[in-house]
Amino acid sequence: MSEPESTLTQKTATGVAWISAFQVTRQILQVVSVSVLARYVPPAAYGLVAMSALLTNLLETVRDLGTRYALVREREMPDELASTVFWLNCILGGATSLLLLGLSWPAARFFHTPQVAPVIQFVSLSFFLGALGVVPTAMLNRAMAFRKIAYGQTAGAICGTVVAIAIAVAGGGVWSLVVGTLANTLVTTVAMWIYAPVRIMAVFRPSGARHILRFGIHLTGAILMNYFSRNMDNLLVGRYLGSAPLGFYQMGYMLMTYPLQNFTTLVGQVVYPALAKFPDDFDRLRAAYLRTCRLIALPIFPVMLGLAVTAPSFVRVFLGARWMAVAPLLIIFAPLGAAQALYGTVGLIYNTQGRPDIQLRWTALASVMYVLSFVVGLRWGIVGVASAYAVMWTALMIPSFMIPFRLIKLSGKKFVQTLWPTIWSSLAMAGVSWTWLRALHLVGIHNALAELLSTTILGASVYVGLTLWRKPQVLIDLANTLLGLPNPLVVRFGSYVSRLAGISAPTTAPD
Repeated sequence: MSEPESTLTQKTATGVAWISAFQVTRQILQVVSVSVLARYVPPAAYGLVAMSALLTNLLETVRDLGTRYALVREREMPDELASTVFWLNCILGGATSLLLLGLSWPAARFFHTPQVAPVIQFVSLSFFLGALGVVPTAMLNRAMAFRKIAYGQTAGAICGTVVAIAIAVAGGGVWSLVVGTLANTLVTTVAMWIYAPVRIMAVFRPSGARHILRFGIHLTGAILMNYFSRNMDNLLVGRYLGSAPLGFYQMGYMLMTYPLQNFTTLVGQVVYPALAKFPDDFDRLRAAYLRTCRLIALPIFPVMLGLAVTAPSFVRVFLGARWMAVAPLLIIFAPLGAAQALYGTVGLIYNTQGRPDIQLRWTALASVMYVLSFVVGLRWGIVGVASAYAVMWTALMIPSFMIPFRLIKLSGKKFVQTLWPTIWSSLAMAGVSWTWLRALHLVGIHNALAELLSTTILGASVYVGLTLWRKPQVLIDLANTLLGLPNPLVVRFGSYVSRLAGISAPTTAPD
């Protein structure tokens, strides 16, 4: 018997709230970390980490072979199956760590940088630690225990940030970045085991492992191809332009992917277990998916377009003058990051429909095109690589969305109509903010902090004002989400939003 509508909706709303609240905390920690570390850690050190990440991120994509997502889709979860997947991940994590150790010296020779080898060797420890947390994390997702997941992830982020800053201030250089990442993984894994409702037995069932891997292999293949499309530019920049340009490029790219990696991914983590409960009800699935996209776009679109407009001021204030080469990259990357934050949701469709094989085929084709764009843009430096990638990604954007949309019979027109109020308000905000900055420059005001603060306040006021004036559906979505939560203060705020949206009570939509 399926879970009651009200219970499922409330769990999803509560999960989104917990993930969003703690993700705000993590974003603040990351901004503080980047701002502090950029003053103590030179760009070349970021380049070393970026070089090692080309290899470590590659192996990270295949470490668990999609077993976490496969476990969430399972209707039943006996202890024997959970134990089998746990031991499978221990084997995969240990093998990956050993492989990474062996590849550290060839990687150093490839980049002509001996300092890369010890960085990779130390990072390899995190692979086995991360593998230990796959099953408990999946079990928490199945139970929709998102508050516990948020607690664990935030605890890891806090410890990682504190460790990284302490080592950087002490003069640790690149090791502040490496040890901070390891501390984050260790604390998060321990927290998941403390919270997880799982009992591991000395049991390994080959039939259970094959059943889980049948789904996971195609998903892993798609993730692997996506890795190549997202990291081949780093490899080419590091190989032909050097560690310092790679450090600039990696910083700009990291800021672009913040919404995708630290917001969309976590919201998808909440929504996926709920959508997996009704994969064949397309009307309900489309409504839930569009609602998710509206809520993601509401904060991400104005933030990323605002970042593009204020890029020079943002870099001077938060990173320092020696990072000014990142500013033109942000002008290119930030709008792209807004679109990619939405594209990150299509995995929900592929996974709930059990069609990661289609995702694999499209990702393979798109990845080839992205790599070609990197090669073409390389002759114009890091700005050329970023520009060529932006052009190619935009050209492939329509089929990238329409292929998964066909699986649930969702039209592109309906998708754009759903998001248009947020798109329009964000573009208008960006236009007003750009005009304001030009006016400041005309009257001789060039203080970076003054530019950033005044433009941010003006842009936020314009965006909020336009949103309240137009009263789009996303305000109703937001109000219903807030009103479904148990916290009295949040419910009170939800009541205020509902009045602004023109509704007097929460709806009971099944999504």
